[in-house]
Amino acid sequence: MIAEDKDELEYAQSIEDEDGDTPTKERVILYFTSLRGVRTTYEHCCYVRLILKGLGVRVDERDVSMHSGFKQELKELLGDGFKGGLPKVFIGERYIGGMEEIRKMHEDGKLEKLVENCERLDDDGGNLLDVCEACGDIRFIPCETCSGSCKIYYECEEEDGEDYEEDDYGFQRCPDCNENGLIRCPICCY
Repeated sequence: MIAEDKDELEYAQSIEDEDGDTPTKERVILYFTSLRGVRTTYEHCCYVRLILKGLGVRVDERDVSMHSGFKQELKELLGDGFKGGLPKVFIGERYIGGMEEIRKMHEDGKLEKLVENCERLDDDGGNLLDVCEACGDIRFIPCETCSGSCKIYYECEEEDGEDYEEDDYGFQRCPDCNENGLIRCPICCY
């Protein structure tokens, strides 16, 4: 499923809007980990992030160690081809490759052509050196609803003689955050 030379160029040139007139800006998605438990995996993730940022493309970074939903999403995208191992790079829903494929395409100059029609950092006034003031480039912040505890307390209000089920009040799981009490940064994540 890794892009071939000819297919890469055709794909980059064929992306058009529904009207058929103007090219649509594709999204580069990077599945990675920020955990340093396995040193080589962490270094590979940092290397790919650096390459993509160096090209000036806007990257939707999805840290599977911070949100289990991203790991499940990655498994669904790759299907039987998912054997673990990070990083994984996609343009839209099209799988581009892991660290070795990205490194090789970058060295051959093919990666730059492949991301020509992708969203750029400077499209929204962003800069390569800008660091998000809200999250510090971690891409997650504590949930504002539950302050990161993952629990909300609902009070039992018996009005008009209605009977409430026991499940309708008391401590409940916060509907806004992930399993770590975090939400994606509303400033830098899109």
